Amino acid sequence: MAIVMKAIRPKRFKGETYRQYAIELAKEVEKEALGDFQETVKTWKHEVKFEHQHRVDDKAVEVMVGTDDEIYGYVNYGTKPHPIFAGIYTGKSNKKTLAFPSAFSPKTTPNVIGSQAGSRGGSTVFAPYVDHPGTKARNFDKIIAKKWGKRLRDRVVKLTRDFARASAHYAG
Repeated sequence: MAIVMKAIRPKRFKGETYRQYAIELAKEVEKEALGDFQETVKTWKHEVKFEHQHRVDDKAVEVMVGTDDEIYGYVNYGTKPHPIFAGIYTGKSNKKTLAFPSAFSPKTTPNVIGSQAGSRGGSTVFAPYVDHPGTKARNFDKIIAKKWGKRLRDRVVKLTRDFARASAHYAG
């Protein structure tokens, strides 16, 4: 009688295949996060161009979406109270007064991913200057990063776990 012992070797972990799946995952999240950023300007007349890219290496899966658009920055980060003067006082035009509606409804809301129809109405106000109260930061970048950062992390963890299980390198 003989007892034969054989080592059971797990399947080889296919790093390049894993990397390809991680790249596809990063592309999906990049596209979905970009969609959220585009949702924030959907009703704007001003066109905002968003830059986006992803990076996958041995240590990280990263997705980057953003813009350097000045107007988007004012909305996203908010503005402090500030005076606004008619063009003749700033040298930007020969206008002696500002003209603006007395009622206003913004297209965006702080901490909400989206954009709805805004409105202007009421009587027209004419003034050589106004003390603008500033705008509240919409925080689109923070809200979207929080949403997609967690989802990206969860998807990478699941992908890694699935690959480890498939190659019998999983101990959990």
